[in-house]
Amino acid sequence: MIASYCRRHVKCFIWAGSMAAAALLFIWLSRSGAGFAQWYAVWVFPIFPNTIGRILSPLPFSVYEFALYALSLGFLCFLGTVLFFAFYRRSGLGKLLSRFFRFLLCGASAVFLMLTLTCLINYGRIPFGETAGYSLCDSSVSELAALCEELAAQANEFAAQIPTEPSGCLSLEGVNIRKQAKQAMAKLGEQYPSLSGYYPNPKPVAFSWGMSHLRLTGMFSPFTIEANYNRNIPDYEIPYTVCHELAHLKGWIREDEAGFIAYLACRGSDDPALRYSGTLNALSYAMNALYGAGWQDSYWRIYESLPEKAKADYRFSNAYWKQFETKVAEVSTSLNDGYLKANAQTDGVQSYGRMVDLLLAERRSR
Repeated sequence: MIASYCRRHVKCFIWAGSMAAAALLFIWLSRSGAGFAQWYAVWVFPIFPNTIGRILSPLPFSVYEFALYALSLGFLCFLGTVLFFAFYRRSGLGKLLSRFFRFLLCGASAVFLMLTLTCLINYGRIPFGETAGYSLCDSSVSELAALCEELAAQANEFAAQIPTEPSGCLSLEGVNIRKQAKQAMAKLGEQYPSLSGYYPNPKPVAFSWGMSHLRLTGMFSPFTIEANYNRNIPDYEIPYTVCHELAHLKGWIREDEAGFIAYLACRGSDDPALRYSGTLNALSYAMNALYGAGWQDSYWRIYESLPEKAKADYRFSNAYWKQFETKVAEVSTSLNDGYLKANAQTDGVQSYGRMVDLLLAERRSR
């Protein structure tokens, strides 16, 4: 019996160790040079959205979300079972804990390997700006101001075409976000081959209120290959967020690149709501950079030139997110910061601001 017990543990350690070692090897290869990661992103990664993503796409709910609920419920059931054995069947408690340890060890290793295959390797691929032929370099503040003025002018143009609520904010009531976002990404794929091909359906999260408390607008699931988004956020943020998450499904994992791709997709969309959403989100990044550069006078001048619809959307967004400035949000931001730094985005959450460099590079290319 003891020999059988030892064999089960040895087998568990072998399986778990093998999966963890394979994951670490893949991460090392992807960090040691862009060759492996680029080859993987082009030839291997597309298998996942074309298999797992395609199978789960027709389901009207986020499989990842409900899997998290199921795991939480399963853990509570396990705790109840432990308490039962502790009080009524103490002789079986050791065997139960032993099985749980083996399950946890193998499960954690499998999750780590899956996360590596569908996400972590892609951090090492050639940056999108480089593959698109953009030249990223230092830019003057005057060039940044010119970018802001251009985006503000586009916001004025698109604001005249969008449906609005009585408050003056964008209304998505008559917009098929799932269809329009997929079409916008497919259209962008005609220009950039790395974005071409099949896109699974983006899915709203049922418990979006919880996502808002974590200050999350969207979430890419590397285990179910789903693009999930927060349906409670201000409407002008939703189309941009959906395209952002769809960019992750094409292996563009870096946040600044996914954001820039989302802007390009929205800008080229046939739907005015998407063009407006992409422009306002890009303008927000650029304006924040302009304000941080010390050009407050230019910042307020450009802001005042915006249409009332855009100002209403910005005001509503500020009020919406202010109610979620809690300790939970701070912890969520800190965890996200640590995750980004662990995956070669050394600026942490500040890497989101590097999207402005891509906006400037794209503008220079025109």
